[in-house]
Amino acid sequence: MERTQPANGDTVRAALSVVSVRFSRPVNASLTTLTLLRDGAAVPAPAVRMVDSAGHEFALDTGPLAAGSYVARWRTAGADGHVLNGSFTFVVQAEPATALPADTAVAADTANPDAAAASATAAPGTPPAEVAGAVTAAEPGSTGVSSSEADSPLAVAMRWVWFVALLGMIGVPAFRFGVLMRIARDPAHLATAARAELGLGFIALAAASLSVVALCGRLLLQASALGLTEQGWSGASLDRLLLGTGWGLAWVLQAIATLAFAAGMLIVRAPYGRAAGWMGAGGSVILLSAVPALSGHAAAVERVTGIAILADALHVLGAGVWLGSLAMLLAVGVPAAFAGGGDAEGSVAAMARAFSRMALVAASTVAVTGVISSLFHIDHGADLWGTTWGRVLLLKVAILIGVAALGSHNWKKVVPAMGGADGTRRLQRSSRAELGLAALVLLVTAILVALPTP
Repeated sequence: MERTQPANGDTVRAALSVVSVRFSRPVNASLTTLTLLRDGAAVPAPAVRMVDSAGHEFALDTGPLAAGSYVARWRTAGADGHVLNGSFTFVVQAEPATALPADTAVAADTANPDAAAASATAAPGTPPAEVAGAVTAAEPGSTGVSSSEADSPLAVAMRWVWFVALLGMIGVPAFRFGVLMRIARDPAHLATAARAELGLGFIALAAASLSVVALCGRLLLQASALGLTEQGWSGASLDRLLLGTGWGLAWVLQAIATLAFAAGMLIVRAPYGRAAGWMGAGGSVILLSAVPALSGHAAAVERVTGIAILADALHVLGAGVWLGSLAMLLAVGVPAAFAGGGDAEGSVAAMARAFSRMALVAASTVAVTGVISSLFHIDHGADLWGTTWGRVLLLKVAILIGVAALGSHNWKKVVPAMGGADGTRRLQRSSRAELGLAALVLLVTAILVALPTP
């Protein structure tokens, strides 16, 4: 929120018939509402109109307001899909002859006065009229109270579930193409690769199921944050949310790509079409990697939006290849090696070496794209420690450095020494610690993506 008219705490001593809000960045016009309340009752107004074509400023034509204390409540969604809401208060001391009666009632939807007062789709219009007369400002530049339901514990938990599912789905084809296909070239490890590939199918379907849970949860939370659940579900409201917003289109992409991924993994298990199934699953996770960018901060970057989305998608893809494949190594690779006897330690060592080469490239991608993505949102170095977003980003980086340090230890110390009886146990211990810190990174990321950027 950049400013409101009147400002929060103002006392207006002249005729006032327009209330407006201005956001520092463009917001979604179709999901922007502005409601005015006097003594707890909603003041009727014809529509919320968009003042500028860029979607920064919106106005509510209330007609001459009677003297009294008012609360203006606003709600909107940014280009990144994050729902913001807030309120500001002001006092009108003028009593124009044409003012609205104090006992004016709202004729529609008494069960939901907020929605009844002003919930129409905003349209381009003219700038709001200035207040003609004296205004006493209680606090210059104040915009009242604002908040986001995206930072609630339930919303954070649902995003964490989605990130876990995403890294799991990326890790499945990455481990198959980057690790199992490599070790299968050696006849000594062919049986291990076949057993591990079978296990990947179960992990893949579990990750896809988790993605479906995240889809349902995210949709319900987003609809609730926008007030759609209060107004009742309808085809029009769903169309407006899913097809009329960037967040909705990203949600649709997640749904389609998740179904395509699951279908590909089912084809893999069929008698024919194994190669096509794996290719389909691999293509699906590339699409899935773009979903956080399309529904996150990258989508709100102006002028170079495409570059920001690409950097964010590569960041996610790199993290999935690195950490998702490591999870697959522990979950299916090691058990597959020891399930058939033979040179189990040798098979684990072969998988670890193949994984390390792939993980080095993936981790480097995560580091480079992470820096690029951060630069899109930082204007000054002080933004890192002077804003909540910056401090949480530093926390994420600190934990990620710990993950990278454990990964480097595995690469330089554990993997070269593998082949003996204790090699697999050492790899499991260090890799579990690495994944534990990675899960914490995902939790911090689930908080970070909901915070406003500097």
